[in-house]
Amino acid sequence: MSVVSQPLQNLEAQIEARVQAIRADRDWWPCRRGCDACCRHLAHPPELSPAEWSRVDAAVTNLPTPIQAVVEQKIEALLRQSVEQTLGAAVVCPYLDEQAGACRIYDSRPLACRTYGFFVARDHDQYCSQIETEVNDRGDVAIVWGHAESLRQDVARLSGQPITFATHYRDRLKP
Repeated sequence: MSVVSQPLQNLEAQIEARVQAIRADRDWWPCRRGCDACCRHLAHPPELSPAEWSRVDAAVTNLPTPIQAVVEQKIEALLRQSVEQTLGAAVVCPYLDEQAGACRIYDSRPLACRTYGFFVARDHDQYCSQIETEVNDRGDVAIVWGHAESLRQDVARLSGQPITFATHYRDRLKP
């Protein structure tokens, strides 16, 4: 695994604390292994900071060879769709093990994955309809959500501006 700066590790610890605080009083919270709805319905391919791309790349490189080959094929297919502008309305994350419903690089997953379902933004929600339904049905208004806009600014300050999937992988596209 690649080295992550101490400030980025500190930010990840703050994220994990927020996630655990929300889960602590809500054993019903759907975000856990096996719930992969967000991974199957991305609005667009991942856009990550340079440090996150480095960590993701290292994690993919460390996968067992047969699994790494599957992930590489998914990356290339998604890259081709991205470049050809043929992406569907819902993008499936190339790092998802679709049969298991689990992230193949979970320990190295991007910050957006760590925060989805637990952080909100002023202009839009960053959680799925399942969370919205559960919260509304339970009348749970006491959730102290994380602040997504502030988080994005912190990540950019600590690790650089986001780089699109197509830009990161553009040299890998086979003619």
